[in-house]
Amino acid sequence: MRRYLASKYKPYTTGLTKRDVKVSVVIPEYNEDLDIFKKCVKSAKDNDPYEIIVVHDDRRQEISEIAKKLGAKVLSVTPRIGKRRALILAWLIARGDIIVQLDSDTIMKKNTVSEIIKPFSDPNVMGVQGRPTLFRTGGRIPYIFGEIIEKSRDVVSRALNGTLVVIDGKIAAYRRSYLIEAIHYFDKEKYGKSKISVADDKALTYFANLKGYKTVYQSTAVAESAAQPSIQAFVDQQLRWARSGYMYLLKEIRSGFFFKAPIKYRFQQLTYLLAPFSFTLALIQAVLVPANPSLWSYGYFTQTGIGIPFILYELIIFLIGININMRLSLKLLGINFREPSTLDYIGVGLLGIFVMYPMMLYAAFTHFKASEWRPVLYR
Repeated sequence: MRRYLASKYKPYTTGLTKRDVKVSVVIPEYNEDLDIFKKCVKSAKDNDPYEIIVVHDDRRQEISEIAKKLGAKVLSVTPRIGKRRALILAWLIARGDIIVQLDSDTIMKKNTVSEIIKPFSDPNVMGVQGRPTLFRTGGRIPYIFGEIIEKSRDVVSRALNGTLVVIDGKIAAYRRSYLIEAIHYFDKEKYGKSKISVADDKALTYFANLKGYKTVYQSTAVAESAAQPSIQAFVDQQLRWARSGYMYLLKEIRSGFFFKAPIKYRFQQLTYLLAPFSFTLALIQAVLVPANPSLWSYGYFTQTGIGIPFILYELIIFLIGININMRLSLKLLGINFREPSTLDYIGVGLLGIFVMYPMMLYAAFTHFKASEWRPVLYR
């Protein structure tokens, strides 16, 4: 279904240009690798925007020096004010009509800004999602798993074009007028009695959708972001994202937006966020089935004289099944990802079943902690 809906997508080929508007690139930074940060700011400079604004509050002089050397305006904030208020500060001083927001570990292609502003020729478009890919910074499995997620999100964004679930903060663009309108909501947003200090990209997307604005995808606006360096960092990232997903699903239901959203939007939200629960039911059913199909086939092999321990036989079937499942899932989505090997798919599948699946369930039952999850981190 996602593949079919995505096949109808077409990016904007014409539209707003840098001759028509001023573009400000905003980069919030905290504890970023200096070399990656330098490449990030340089990529912004190579896109020739009207201005580049860097907001940082990690007190490192090197950040200011790198940014200023590349022609950026630098706002050094002490004490720390958090990412949301850092963004608000940049919006208030920005002089651009369109603000392109860039994570400090994201490197744009040379035409990214020109591509991401095209959809703003439609006056009802308030937010545009670019297409992030990943570059490897550490372990292979978190990189491969991360790329599978990004490629899958590319399909989902094409399918949901017009009403996106989230405009990913890695590479995003908004009308400044919309951001100014959203400041009070963005700064004061709460879940229950807790102030939300994370999920800034989801908050901006949710508010735009709630107001009836268009949030669109521009697949030609490409940028590379740093993959998580370790499995632990990757799982931490996914836990933050999952908690935010469940929290905003409940916000959408309570506000009534969920019921007004296009049916394909509801389809995506429910099938993604309820997947761990349907998997749990399938798992329970499999355990309760009185006859095990692999036991039948094992009996056949033992009758033919092949001696292999049953537990080893089960393990082989399990690993082969994971490999087939991963490859088939990507094929059905229409994703052509040639880099992973069989071992990569098995590694990603094992991580998915034994770590990500219980993590998603845990996130669902602890989603309220999304408002307090490691507030010192930006990513």
